Amino acid sequence: MKYILFAILLFALWVTEPLWMKSNTNTTTSSVDEQITEQEKARAELLSAEAKKLKELEVKFGQKPYGKYSTGVPSSVQEYWDKTLKYPDSLEEERCGPIRAGEKGWTTVCRYRAKNSSLGSLELMQDTFIIKDGIAHK
Repeated sequence: MKYILFAILLFALWVTEPLWMKSNTNTTTSSVDEQITEQEKARAELLSAEAKKLKELEVKFGQKPYGKYSTGVPSSVQEYWDKTLKYPDSLEEERCGPIRAGEKGWTTVCRYRAKNSSLGSLELMQDTFIIKDGIAHK
């Protein structure tokens, strides 16, 4: 008896399914959907414009350098210090700012400590470096 009642219940649910089951075939869009679509389109346009600008700058100045994770010092600035400092082994890197495009190349400002030739003590210095085609200059 209970199997018959269970079968009738299942049959009733199957017959009335269009009444209580929500259909996912709604093709109308709401205002929220339209706003999301507009925002995604604006974001895609912004990202493509930024990528285009970066590509133009990389053609003009060479590939954008990236700094070390800990201090932000680009490898080309490190090479510059190795070549120009009188005591490169005394170098203590503090921090380099973000690398941005300038008029003459990629620019960054770095703070560091290096041994002073006359006193022998570490002196705090801050310089702006211009990096073009992978070579750093002051």
